[in-house]
Amino acid sequence: MKNIDTAPLSVDPATGSHATVTGRSRRRLTIAVVALGLAVGLTGCGLSSDNLTATDGNAADQPAAEAPAPEPVPEATPEAPPAPAGGTRANPFPVGTTVSNEDWSLVLGTPREAWGEISAENQFNSPPEAGLEFWIVPVTATYQGATSGTPWLDITVKFVGDDSVTYEDYCGVIPGDLDEVGELYAGGVAEGNVCVAVPAGAPGLWTATTGWGEPSFFTAR
Repeated sequence: MKNIDTAPLSVDPATGSHATVTGRSRRRLTIAVVALGLAVGLTGCGLSSDNLTATDGNAADQPAAEAPAPEPVPEATPEAPPAPAGGTRANPFPVGTTVSNEDWSLVLGTPREAWGEISAENQFNSPPEAGLEFWIVPVTATYQGATSGTPWLDITVKFVGDDSVTYEDYCGVIPGDLDEVGELYAGGVAEGNVCVAVPAGAPGLWTATTGWGEPSFFTAR
């Protein structure tokens, strides 16, 4: 009589009867369970891997947010420096401009080179030194003070070269010399010439001063 490979009985849930499970059946069942477990495990690993890849991919693909570019700030327009006061060396008056203070009103006429006139005025006049020229400046002066004024005492005309040197040398006897005009009272007008020896052809400015005041500057030509 052969031995029969038997296994513990199990109850068939459908019939409620006991069934015998053979060794072969048991092995098949075991293999099936193991295969099912592997399949579930592999499926779970695949899902997890996909999710991570998707998350990493989204994080890497998204560009970093850029800060908005600052709006350009308009440059402030620099204010122009104020113009120098009129009658200064930096901003001289044109010749012919009337200048005045409480005592005098002055107008300088157009300067001119005048050795020919001076030579004709007096035969004893000496010519200018080498490198110099005699220039005459016509002057009209009106006294408007409360007392009286004398042109040759109160009014001085000079030349300031571009070398920053002041020139006021005497020219000799000149025609229509302003120094020959006497004392004036309020409203009195003196017309005459002044003469200065200046560097030949040198650029520069003329100045007119009354009393001890500050000079007014005028264009040379």
